[in-house]
Amino acid sequence: MKTWKNSWIWQNKSPKADEHVEFLTKFNIDDLSKDTILRVSADSNYGFYINGKLVDFGQYPDFPHYKIYTEYNLQDYVKVGENILAFEVWYYGKDTQTYFTGKAGLYFEVISGDKVLSKSDESVLSRISPTYLSYREKEINRQLGFTYLYDSTKEDGWKMGDIVGFAPSFIVEGGEVLPRPIKKLENLSAYSGKLIKSDKNRYLFDFSREEVGIFRLRFNSNKKQNIKICWGEHVVDGWVRDIIDTRDFSIDYVAKEGENDYTGYFIRLGMRYVEIKSESDLDDLVVDIIPRIYPVEIQKYECQDRELQPIYDTCVRTLLLCMHDHYEDCPWREQALYALDSRNQMLCGYYAFSEYEFARASLKLFSKDERADGLLSICAPAGVDLTIPSFSLHYFTEVREYCDYSNDWDFAKEIYNKLESIMDVFIKRRGENGLVRTFTGERFWNFYEWSSDSLSSEPYRSDPERVDVVLNALFSIALRHMGYICQKIGRVDGYSAIAKEINEAINQEFYDESVGYYFMSKEDKSYSELGQCVCVLCGAADQDKVVRICDKLTTSNDWTKLTLSMKCFKYDALLSYDKEKYRDWVLDDIKTVYSKMLDQGATSFWETELGEKDFDNAGSLCHGWSALPVYYLSILKG
Repeated sequence: MKTWKNSWIWQNKSPKADEHVEFLTKFNIDDLSKDTILRVSADSNYGFYINGKLVDFGQYPDFPHYKIYTEYNLQDYVKVGENILAFEVWYYGKDTQTYFTGKAGLYFEVISGDKVLSKSDESVLSRISPTYLSYREKEINRQLGFTYLYDSTKEDGWKMGDIVGFAPSFIVEGGEVLPRPIKKLENLSAYSGKLIKSDKNRYLFDFSREEVGIFRLRFNSNKKQNIKICWGEHVVDGWVRDIIDTRDFSIDYVAKEGENDYTGYFIRLGMRYVEIKSESDLDDLVVDIIPRIYPVEIQKYECQDRELQPIYDTCVRTLLLCMHDHYEDCPWREQALYALDSRNQMLCGYYAFSEYEFARASLKLFSKDERADGLLSICAPAGVDLTIPSFSLHYFTEVREYCDYSNDWDFAKEIYNKLESIMDVFIKRRGENGLVRTFTGERFWNFYEWSSDSLSSEPYRSDPERVDVVLNALFSIALRHMGYICQKIGRVDGYSAIAKEINEAINQEFYDESVGYYFMSKEDKSYSELGQCVCVLCGAADQDKVVRICDKLTTSNDWTKLTLSMKCFKYDALLSYDKEKYRDWVLDDIKTVYSKMLDQGATSFWETELGEKDFDNAGSLCHGWSALPVYYLSILKG
């Protein structure tokens, strides 16, 4: 694959966090017989205009050492003669769970045939934006990073070539860039929210369902005033729940006197409701959402059971709302790529879309993570020093499944060294009993499942080093996948034998003969559905144990229950033992659990069955991992 090399530029040599810069250049076209192409990359985000008209926006999430450019055909925007190209670039400059801090910069080239019409160099003019207020460093949360303030009273004609305040740009440090690995996002037709409440300069708009996109705000103001644009999935006490603990889902806008028309493309909103707070009345107020989607072809599927069809359709919509530049856990609160979440999403996507390019790009993004301890960071890309060790093990599952479904075993060869280095971390943590010890320190979150403290381990809490059944069963599963991958790509399988050793040690350490089930650890003799299921799936449980566990899983039990994200382990354990016997049980469970959400008005499926009430009133109402019924309804012909 060819890389593309040019100069990186910036407005100054000492950029700071939360800095907004405008760039302006011109180029001439003699004729339009050849397409005019723009290639652009930035740290951290950008939008661009041709002759004053917004064309597109949105930097692909990447790493400083893995920079991506996007290519645009400008033929519908350019004209014969002089054309004006304007960029708005926002440098974040602070690590989050969705951004790894690089060096501020813009990198572009405009070409027609073999001729370079314009490129990023010192001839490009730039200035600190007067409209986007720099250096506020006001955060939405630790996942989404900064919000912003836009001051419309400071607008001028720069997008049409007015160069007041501009000066030549500086060449800055930067490396090569690679082409975008997936298709560009598309904008659907804008539609307006319904004003359902207004009171004392507060206006609440309902878009009738969960949506993901950018907003457009139009109104008339009788004076200059401050506006706050708030968004959310929940309405509490009649208004949007925009403030939740330290989270602040709002954008600030300074309105000018008279007509205002602003499109906010720097932050993608996951929401159902938008609330506008103003200092005085706003006339002719309209709030639009422009849905922004990744283009896929939805495969037709008709459920044999009519009650299951709306569940399947809502799951597919949930998937779509959680896939943009990569798979996302949720579009409202985080927009983050996690290994566990994305495994569920990819598996469903193979059936819903018959598409593999998108999954491959997400898996490759994980492979570019470079933590010093060898594990995957909590998300990709992520600059924060935090990891969930068990999620590094789920990565092996999603890589094997991708290669199986796509038959793209060259990808496994491409990232083999990464897989090997992750696996070595766990192998080296084996103790005298052969089992892997949990990780200690605030950089490690020993998380498996939300349903109990035992399984979730409070984030950033330093647990005493121990061995537990879930981590080791997941390690055994990952070893089996790694062994299978080695066999498929012609590598020596040194992993399957270790998996057998782990399974033997699991039975010696965690199996309680008196009750016939597996407990969490010697320090924690609790029993969970997750613990039993992963012991079935890794092969630690023999036939008699499997029969006993599956029977208990489908009858009343006092084990810690699974939440939506981990239902797959229960369904897989049952179906791996006896698909015909447990087919109807799985379908009935899906119907029971998911119909309850639909009955409560869900338009996409929730993070957990508690919905917004979970996680201290921050439960997501659109969560990609909850689309799992797509897979099970497909393989079981529900």
